[in-house]
Amino acid sequence: MKIAILRRNGLGDLICTQPLIKCLQNTYPDAEISLFIESGNAALAKYLCPDININILPKGNKYLSVARTALKFRKENFDIAISAKPTAMKLNNLFLWLLGAKKRYAVVAGKNWHSQLINCPMSQEKVKGYHQALKVLRVFSPDMQFLSPDLLPSITLNEESKLIYSGSPLILFSVSNNRKSSLISNEYLALIAAGISEKYADAKFIISTLPNDIDLAKDLNLRIGDNSQIVISDSLDSFLALLNEMTLIVVGDGGICHLSAALKKKLVALYGVIKPENWSPLASEDQCITFFDPENVNNIDLTKVKNAIFSLLGK
Repeated sequence: MKIAILRRNGLGDLICTQPLIKCLQNTYPDAEISLFIESGNAALAKYLCPDININILPKGNKYLSVARTALKFRKENFDIAISAKPTAMKLNNLFLWLLGAKKRYAVVAGKNWHSQLINCPMSQEKVKGYHQALKVLRVFSPDMQFLSPDLLPSITLNEESKLIYSGSPLILFSVSNNRKSSLISNEYLALIAAGISEKYADAKFIISTLPNDIDLAKDLNLRIGDNSQIVISDSLDSFLALLNEMTLIVVGDGGICHLSAALKKKLVALYGVIKPENWSPLASEDQCITFFDPENVNNIDLTKVKNAIFSLLGK
């Protein structure tokens, strides 16, 4: 059996597709699975999907890219093709149809022309209200009501990285987030660091930043003091190695949350606007504690966040 999965978009989206891949591998252990993704997810795919075929959609006009790729792989004669996007997407539906798969699974809405290209449709209503990862899984398996522990996303680094940072515990903050409502302010982070340092004198704080946010990182570095260090990762490989070395990660909603959860790291995740029930890190309660404010993460009660941090550090 040959199975194709199409998943475009960002890192978190790809991580939320891994439960579907695991489910398919459990259901069809001898199947050959091919994943079609955009180039921005190529580095992550080798960690999440090491034992399936990875195909990169070429850059450029998205319609031409999708059409050419689908027609190129049409000769593979896929038995199943799945759009791993839990909303109706005409471009994805067109891809599945041009790919020529016998069974084409996707979310559809109304009687749009692209809905007619899908012969195994899933209505928008039947995925509504579930976590993003479970929505993706329900596109193919609509009876699934929860994610079992064996389906949760996981990343295993191939080689043990050498320990670079000293400190106990090692705490990671991030000053880079493309969602303003999910960016924890330096004032808030400095208060968290002060609280941790009172209880853990040897704590070390790693400030992760993108090059464009270096001034923000320097400001936080000055606020925390000598027990903090700025780190700019030059690749996903180095960033995953950094996360993997941490004792605890405290960040706002974003890709770091999902990467940390997949690495099974202790995590305090602060969500602003975006509801955790749809996008929370997929992790056990003794590994991850999530907070939410409908407007901005900096409105979340600081005492509750500190207590959550001490709870995780004490385990």
